[in-house]
Amino acid sequence: MVNVWNSRCAWRSLSLLLLLTDCVWTLKCWHCIADDCDKDPGGNYKAVERTCEAGQYCQKIFFEMFSTTDNRKYKSTVRGCAWDCLDKNDFTNCTRDMFSSRGCIEKSCCADKDLCNRASSLTERTRISMFVVFSIFVIFVNR
Repeated sequence: MVNVWNSRCAWRSLSLLLLLTDCVWTLKCWHCIADDCDKDPGGNYKAVERTCEAGQYCQKIFFEMFSTTDNRKYKSTVRGCAWDCLDKNDFTNCTRDMFSSRGCIEKSCCADKDLCNRASSLTERTRISMFVVFSIFVIFVNR
């Protein structure tokens, strides 16, 4: 009878210990800071899988601007781990002044699965917004 009680006591103690211990899960994200991070990171030797710290998100930032100084468009995509990541999309309201001064960014954050910052540089919302703007442009041009 003593052995059964000790066995139950041990399991109860172990269960209580597991309940009191915070389970910490880490996330793997693509990490890429190079000139071609807009490409699929799975086939890009410059992109590496990195284990983030507990509580971090995977993020992908797409940046675009037009420089009036040298009359060139600049684009950049960066992938990595981030703290307190919030989605942001300047492209929905990107004015000519913004585009030619500080540029516009689209930041997407995820923490639902490993390597979730793999998607293309433009989200579905951005594609729809660009389609609507293009459609309006075509309607006005054809009047």
